[in-house]
Amino acid sequence: MLLTKRFSQSGFVLPTALIFLIIMTLIAITAIRRATSDEKISGNIRTQNIAFQAAESALRFCQRDLEASAPGGFLPLDAGVTMTASQIPVLQYALPSGASPINPPMPSIWQDKANWTNVNAFTLPANTIINVTTQPQCMIEEWPFQLAGKAEVKKAYVITARGIGSVDTSVVWLQVIIRPGSI
Repeated sequence: MLLTKRFSQSGFVLPTALIFLIIMTLIAITAIRRATSDEKISGNIRTQNIAFQAAESALRFCQRDLEASAPGGFLPLDAGVTMTASQIPVLQYALPSGASPINPPMPSIWQDKANWTNVNAFTLPANTIINVTTQPQCMIEEWPFQLAGKAEVKKAYVITARGIGSVDTSVVWLQVIIRPGSI
């Protein structure tokens, strides 16, 4: 005769397995969210880099063209010159009322979005920079200034470039000030 022993089961394995399954699901969801977030960050960095390269190209284009337009290749431009060799407008500076010609405020035409038309700014030709929504632009502003104790008025040039990446919200502005000769 065989004796049978009854074992009581309390169901420990099922709740443990369910808790383990919930933990693994949460880990998987977190990993997916992190991967998606990393992908978005990489995309933003890429489009910002494209915008920076576009702005840098426009800045260097305008700078080279300005220097090539100068008599003998040496700045400043002759008096009355309002266009460079590539027909980039050289915007004349208007001294704000009450400002001194000694250390005058920096030109600010570039700060107004309405001034970034083809009348005031130069847009690089189509397909110069690929993967951008809009070709980069640059603007040249003449900035006359006078040193303290000197009668001579010198000229500097403020070149501002604007590059837009592969989305309209990725915009980079670069600026260089060229002061020819010794000051």
